[in-house]
Amino acid sequence: MASEVRFSEVQKMLERKGYTLARVSGSHHVFTKPGDLPVSIPVHKGKVKPYYVRQIEKI
Repeated sequence: MASEVRFSEVQKMLERKGYTLARVSGSHHVFTKPGDLPVSIPVHKGKVKPYYVRQIEKI
């Protein structure tokens, strides 16, 4: 995966894993799931870096 991914796709990935968008602080979207640590995803121009997508896939 070499290019950036749309935030909407990342949000769907996290929601399928049981996370919900808890808050937005600047460019950081914070997702939470009961029993797990929060996940913070930086979004710039509607895109997310591939590193964060790989980290989500490991959850």
